[in-house]
Amino acid sequence: MRIKPALAKPFFDHKTQRKWAQISPDELPGDPFQYWAQEGVCGVFHPMPWPGIWMAHYGVLPDAWGHTKGPARAILKDFWDAEQPDLIIGWTEENNRAALAFSKRIGFTITGRMASGVIMQEWQSC
Repeated sequence: MRIKPALAKPFFDHKTQRKWAQISPDELPGDPFQYWAQEGVCGVFHPMPWPGIWMAHYGVLPDAWGHTKGPARAILKDFWDAEQPDLIIGWTEENNRAALAFSKRIGFTITGRMASGVIMQEWQSC
């Protein structure tokens, strides 16, 4: 279900959920960012400069840790069905093993590596 940025705040309150950006949960950006939540997981999507490409980020409530695969996949599908993008991408630091394992569990595939140590991944609906 799509939610407003203010409702997404609790998903990013824990310090482990803010590694992708040094942004306060009180300052979550609005449009064109979209927030989708389900069962303790919140997916954040924003368009990239290339048409049809969106980037995904996730925030998870501590109570949902270890139970994220189903809700995260459902969020990807719901967003995909609503926006019909060409591709959803994710960038993860190569030393963030937990985030890399999470992205693999929910169906992202690795497509490359930046010289800076960022792993590039993509997801498409089947």
